[in-house]
Amino acid sequence: MYDKDVLRKKFSDFVGPFIDFLDKFGLKPIHVTLMGLVFTVVACYTYYLGNYIATFFLMTIGKGCDVLDGAFARRSNQVTLLGAFLDSILDRYGEFVIVGTILFVYRESIYLYYFSFLVFLGISQMSYTRALYEKNGLHCPGNPFEYFERGLLLVTFFLLDRLDIWLVVVAVGTNFYVVQRMFRFGKLVGQQP
Repeated sequence: MYDKDVLRKKFSDFVGPFIDFLDKFGLKPIHVTLMGLVFTVVACYTYYLGNYIATFFLMTIGKGCDVLDGAFARRSNQVTLLGAFLDSILDRYGEFVIVGTILFVYRESIYLYYFSFLVFLGISQMSYTRALYEKNGLHCPGNPFEYFERGLLLVTFFLLDRLDIWLVVVAVGTNFYVVQRMFRFGKLVGQQP
């Protein structure tokens, strides 16, 4: 079974020295979160302009910040409800800007309109189903289409110069796992949809 906690632990150990460096300069996890959003938005603009080298570096830094902020908060004992709340919201904004940029760049392709709608739906429902699990005191299962994993897929498909395919893969993957979560929820509460 997919265990996100193991992945988080390995990542935190890997970036530990860098987090300690940031902490010494008085930076807070929210600063890293905001930098991630700024780098992501600027990367989308450079992608629109056709500067793929700058896009790759800016997007890599932006996605790095997106996954670093949580590890930073946990390692430096700065985890707060407000920080987690803002991080989640700003991460969604960043993803929606990415999808909107891809949609604009590939605007001649009608099928990407439908897949981009499915991506927006899948991403929002991934977060919503997790919240419903937690609201009901249940452990929500991880899957390979969560935020961090979507970022890794984004970088991979960017290197292949196929962000249109990333859009399709994420549309199918996120919605598949949302449906899986619905059925698993039914089993956990003893009811079937």
